[in-house]
Amino acid sequence: MSYSIFRVLNMLFSLLEFAIIIDCISSWMPQFQDNKFIRLIHDFIYPLLEPLKRLQDKLMPGLPMDFSPIIAFALLNMIRKILSESLF
Repeated sequence: MSYSIFRVLNMLFSLLEFAIIIDCISSWMPQFQDNKFIRLIHDFIYPLLEPLKRLQDKLMPGLPMDFSPIIAFALLNMIRKILSESLF
């Protein structure tokens, strides 16, 4: 039972990480900005990345590069590890 819950959670975390990657890559390509699928992914990822962007602006104002996806990956991996250790 707990193994199947772990597999579902692992799949959801992997899907979220994949969506972050797609959002990052599509942000570099302006021809994809009007795509409905890309807009859906951006609307899905935005609530996760926006607080991290604000935190980055508070800690390191004026930084020309956005590190919020990297921070999101680190947080997702920490949450994944905590959940997997609590299930097993």
